[in-house]
Amino acid sequence: MAGPLSATRRTRPTPGQCIAATLFALLVVVAIIVIIWLAVRPGKLQLSVDHAAVRGFNFTSGGALQGTFALVLRAYNPNKRTAVYRSLDVGVWYGDTYLGGAEVPGFRQPPRNETRIVVAAPAAREPVPRDVEREMKKDRSAGTLPLDVHVRGKVWFKYGLVRTRRYKMRASCPLVPVDFASPSSFDRVYCHVHI
Repeated sequence: MAGPLSATRRTRPTPGQCIAATLFALLVVVAIIVIIWLAVRPGKLQLSVDHAAVRGFNFTSGGALQGTFALVLRAYNPNKRTAVYRSLDVGVWYGDTYLGGAEVPGFRQPPRNETRIVVAAPAAREPVPRDVEREMKKDRSAGTLPLDVHVRGKVWFKYGLVRTRRYKMRASCPLVPVDFASPSSFDRVYCHVHI
């Protein structure tokens, strides 16, 4: 004889049902994470060199380069979020030889904004190898000195009060021409940005 309590008694779920429920819950969690990641994921920042010149270009008797590299960089934030840059390290190279660099203080960049960054990078004090010095003098007498500009820094993005983790940003701007014949003319050089 069954009592009134036996009719409301539930059976235990089988191990197969527990596994299926767990897999379904994991699938829902993964789907939510992917949707949030796609909505929050930052787009690639854009960087270019808008102008490059050298002031006081000269070699000392010891082979050290004297002068200052005057650069104007353009940073564009295509995201819908504010980008916050810590300091940026800007380096000027001739092939594999480091010529000079400077550190640019950090700044905030509003969404979908273009920011111009003026950099005055003094030449490094170390002597340049003799073969590089000869090549640079030959390029200067030809009128154009091809340089590579490398930018490194850390950036994060703000979503209201929440901010993302810090991303390492590296940008390389190859073959930036410094024209000695007409220093006012310059064609923008786009950089390859990696975050």
